[in-house]
Amino acid sequence: MPNIRKGHMENILGSINRATDWLKLRLANIDIFDEHYANEAKTNPFYSLGAIFYLVWFLVMASGLLLIMWYIPTKTSAFDSILYIQHHIPFGNIIRGIHKYGADAMIIAATMRVYRMFLAADYKPGKEFNIAIGLITLLLSMYSGLTGYLLIWNQRAFWATKVFATFPTYMDQFIGIGDFYQPLVKSLHMGWNTAEFLLGAGGAITQETITRFFSLHLAFSLIPLIFVELYFLKTGYKRVPLSWLKRSVIIAMLVVVSIIMPAALGHRSNPDVTPLPILSDWYFLGLYQMYKYLEPVVATYITLVIPLSVILLPFIDVEITGPEKDITKRPLVLLVTIMGFLTWIIFSGLIIVNIANIHNDPPYWRDFLFLPIDIGIILQLMVFWNNPDVKQKLKMAKGAIIMGWVAIIQTVLAIAYYFMAKTEMFIDPLWHAAVYGVMRPFMGNNAETAEGLVRSSIKLSTFWEPSNWATILADSANPANKDLLLKIQSVCQQSTPFDILFQLIPTFQYTANHVAVKYHGMIDFMISNCFCFDYVKLVDRLTPGLIAANETTKYPLPVPDLDWYWMIAGPVVAIICFFAAYKFKAESKQAQTPPSPKVAQEAGVK
Repeated sequence: MPNIRKGHMENILGSINRATDWLKLRLANIDIFDEHYANEAKTNPFYSLGAIFYLVWFLVMASGLLLIMWYIPTKTSAFDSILYIQHHIPFGNIIRGIHKYGADAMIIAATMRVYRMFLAADYKPGKEFNIAIGLITLLLSMYSGLTGYLLIWNQRAFWATKVFATFPTYMDQFIGIGDFYQPLVKSLHMGWNTAEFLLGAGGAITQETITRFFSLHLAFSLIPLIFVELYFLKTGYKRVPLSWLKRSVIIAMLVVVSIIMPAALGHRSNPDVTPLPILSDWYFLGLYQMYKYLEPVVATYITLVIPLSVILLPFIDVEITGPEKDITKRPLVLLVTIMGFLTWIIFSGLIIVNIANIHNDPPYWRDFLFLPIDIGIILQLMVFWNNPDVKQKLKMAKGAIIMGWVAIIQTVLAIAYYFMAKTEMFIDPLWHAAVYGVMRPFMGNNAETAEGLVRSSIKLSTFWEPSNWATILADSANPANKDLLLKIQSVCQQSTPFDILFQLIPTFQYTANHVAVKYHGMIDFMISNCFCFDYVKLVDRLTPGLIAANETTKYPLPVPDLDWYWMIAGPVVAIICFFAAYKFKAESKQAQTPPSPKVAQEAGVK
């Protein structure tokens, strides 16, 4: 027994040591501005992008400090102070141009650097964190530009910020944290509080907004600068390993562009006149086009998924292709990179020319998002299949399984999209309906009773939330409605085997004596938090020929023909991946099995 415990403890310590070594290696390999690629930068200018970013960053901060001398961050004076700088301060137009075009140059350099990392596999070996560092660099540049964009206080910046500021509010509809719920997170209102933090004044664009954006604009540069300087102080790396000739050329380029194309001023902001289309600065144009095509909550999800995917892709590629750096032998990464770049370029172009047909366009770009991934997986399997090294087959099998799971994720998304297309219900309601469907058998006959009562209540209002549904029924003068409310309250009191779990969920509702009100059980929770409502809505909309209460659209709707391509491709590719993994493992096992004595003897005779 002591030996077993000792062996178990050794395994735990060994796992901890391996995890620690893994983390230490990646922290030691961190590159903030390509400081580990000084030699490569001498022959390859793409490895100077980090140093160029750092140099331009200092130029932007220096020019910004000069602009602060005359800039007035108020609604009434911001635009006039920019005019004064542009036309009356000696070299003011050049200083502002360096600040503006330098910020653009930072974003261009950071973007090119991230793409270079993927194409050249600069995250191998043991450098996966560098993608996250590069992405953070890019995002800080973009959000610094966004906050600075409003400071001009012109018409375009004002309305672009107004649109952008609505995005966080949709977090209040996210799965698990949305305001559909009465649990702990109900009191946080994360989306609204985020918008309030950014804008102030109840989410409107006011003097509070410009004050906060001015502070954030400075913070996005000065706070990271402190950590970067501490990093260089500790490591002793050279900050800008560029010759003075290269530095002079970069500075000259910014000065010349500032003279030839003075930074635009636009028109003074007017809250009463909405420009069409509403355009942000160039680096957010593609994102704005995406929001035209999607339900806002789904678009907000995707906005968060994109950076997470960028961070995870290097780890996935390392598990699939190992130390391989040749991009021709990493077609999956190549096609994903091309897909991301072209999507951004095309979307940016479409919003500029104001083209966005929400009925015809989305099926095309959904195919373009998913099919390159599927094609990349197939090409990656072909690379594996043509590899003559039998000893590598076991590693290839692991890579095929990982790609199979990627295809399974696509399949799950395809199933969710199928129901979205049929019912025009989105992620959160579908999740509610799915959870309710799983728990429904445990409710017995009470489930049908609850659903019937919910259908009756929907006839009064389709707007069902825990904060108002009971009020809608109780305030009605119709006695039948009050009878309906009593019946709903009665069914909420019915018991299920899982009630004890739901009674632990806090509601933040209190009696007159300040005693917390608890859910009676699972049925109470499911009805009060939209789960039953969304299940009823889903079932009714999936029933052919049935028009649900208070609705005029005939459901279920057809799935667009083009969407079947990526929806079918997911499961097909998953099957191919797992079959390939099986074959690779079989070949590896066969190669490792020693030949029988008879076969070996015959081979020796030959």
